[in-house]
Amino acid sequence: MIKTRLEQSAGCETLVLEGEMIIDHAAELKNVFLDALRGSGSLSLVIEGITKVDLFGLQVLCAAHHSAEKAGKALTLTGKQPEALRDAVVEAGYGRTVACLQDKTCPWNEG
Repeated sequence: MIKTRLEQSAGCETLVLEGEMIIDHAAELKNVFLDALRGSGSLSLVIEGITKVDLFGLQVLCAAHHSAEKAGKALTLTGKQPEALRDAVVEAGYGRTVACLQDKTCPWNEG
């Protein structure tokens, strides 16, 4: 199960995610991200409540980040990253010390 809550404030939206970021919820997450990105200049993700993440959850986050970049908007992860996300990043090989080649705001950048 995934719970989402969108909070709005001056020019920025905060998307709070709780539960499982897994393949079962990938389509729902994609739509939530796209809707949230349409509504503001920047989007802050609060993911402290995430309990399980698989490769599809990571890919949806990555796609949301790329969509934000293409639209000239900022997407940032805020708060403490849950252990489930950190583990999934390592297992998928997404962790790196250099960000994506043309994107210095890559959420997987460890440097």
